[in-house]
Amino acid sequence: MTWPNPYFISSDGFQIASYAFGPADGPPMILLHGWPEIAYSWKLTIPALVKAGYRVIAFDLRGFGRSDVPIGDSHYVMPQLVGDIEAVMDGYGIRNAVLVGHDWGASIVWHAARMISHRISKVIGICVPHTARAPAPPLNIIEKRAGRQHYFLEFKYRPDAVANLFAQDPDGFFRLMFRSVPDGAALDETFTFIPSKFKTFLEAGSPKLKGQILSNIDRKVFAQAYKRTGFRSGMSLYRNIDENWRLADGMADRIIQPVLMISPERDLLLPPKLAEPMKQMVDDFTQICIPNCGHWAMWEQPEAVNEAILGWMGL
Repeated sequence: MTWPNPYFISSDGFQIASYAFGPADGPPMILLHGWPEIAYSWKLTIPALVKAGYRVIAFDLRGFGRSDVPIGDSHYVMPQLVGDIEAVMDGYGIRNAVLVGHDWGASIVWHAARMISHRISKVIGICVPHTARAPAPPLNIIEKRAGRQHYFLEFKYRPDAVANLFAQDPDGFFRLMFRSVPDGAALDETFTFIPSKFKTFLEAGSPKLKGQILSNIDRKVFAQAYKRTGFRSGMSLYRNIDENWRLADGMADRIIQPVLMISPERDLLLPPKLAEPMKQMVDDFTQICIPNCGHWAMWEQPEAVNEAILGWMGL
């Protein structure tokens, strides 16, 4: 498919780059990407949704792609991110919609389902499950369990140094990140040490790697997007994890809309079993597991993702 030029929508004083597909009178579905991604991550999903008659809106999260890059972590807390969804809906004259999110996009749609519930009809999450509010600040928990080499903590304590590291070879960064999971792979304590792994990768001369899931053309789109924004702004999502935890104090864990959870079976960090507690927080809950698929589900198994979404939607 040909990726269109963005339509910019003002939100909170910033410009959000959005991309519209399908019939203007079709039922609306809004797609949110994760990290390190952009709206283009839905390239292989959108045609199937449009063919089914949906009005599909994808947008670059603030700090990503063609959207504005606000300076300061306070611009990336959950109320602002959910506010961007509302701004996009208002910009297209949409009263309510189905939300679909992958990775960080899933985290955002779980919040949106509760914060603007009157505008959300159904919710679909890919990879990242909805979870109950943690008993303590999450980054503190992660630091105690995994130490400061975990990329969440690296992003918290060394964002500029890590952003500069990734920027040394954006193409190499996406070659390292966007790979399939080989047979027999298992999670080990170094799996989350992304900055140190990338440093080793650079020191080895950015070698060729097996399991590439992006074509050279698609990978170039990602690399060019991050050359524009840099890598620092995307880290603000992680740097605000504890602040979002504080802001969620008093918010109910329950989601009232019908929910579809799509869980790739080879997502080592987010295996399907992590979604089990959702059954206690969602009255209308469906989980679909995708075999032989890792975290980058929309690229690895696009047909399976599309079939899961459309089948659950009743099409």
